[in-house]
Amino acid sequence: MIYVMQIVNTHGIRGEVKALHFTDGEAFFKKVKTVYKKDNTPVKILSHRFQKGAVLLKLEGVDDVETAEKLKFTELYAKEEDLPKLPKGEYYFFELIGLTAVLPNGEEIGKVTDVIENNASNLLQITKKDGEKVLVPNIPVFVSDVKLREEKIYITPIEGLI
Repeated sequence: MIYVMQIVNTHGIRGEVKALHFTDGEAFFKKVKTVYKKDNTPVKILSHRFQKGAVLLKLEGVDDVETAEKLKFTELYAKEEDLPKLPKGEYYFFELIGLTAVLPNGEEIGKVTDVIENNASNLLQITKKDGEKVLVPNIPVFVSDVKLREEKIYITPIEGLI
């Protein structure tokens, strides 16, 4: 299961909830109609709309503010197989985390431990074998290849980056 949202508040009096989402937006909500609580309880999404970086959700069985209030801070998950397919060359963050970072000479320098969203480009946090953390922009100039089956990401750093 992939962590995709957290309900952070109620919205209005008819049971809508406001959630922070970690999805690619509309494509996710067009495909995924059921998400799951941590205990695997299914939650059906009846409708959604975006508002100021969050998503407002109407969930099945949540028809008043009192019921919605009980869902505050609930984490919601999606099944990996339910996620929309991404275009070739694009990856979900969870697919990149854990990959071994490899230099052009074949040296393995560490693992991708986080992906940080940034306005210019997402940054890969690589934790080197000595524990030092470095940030590498996730753009073709620095990331030459991603091999999910091999669990490797090939990095071409500029001098001083690593």
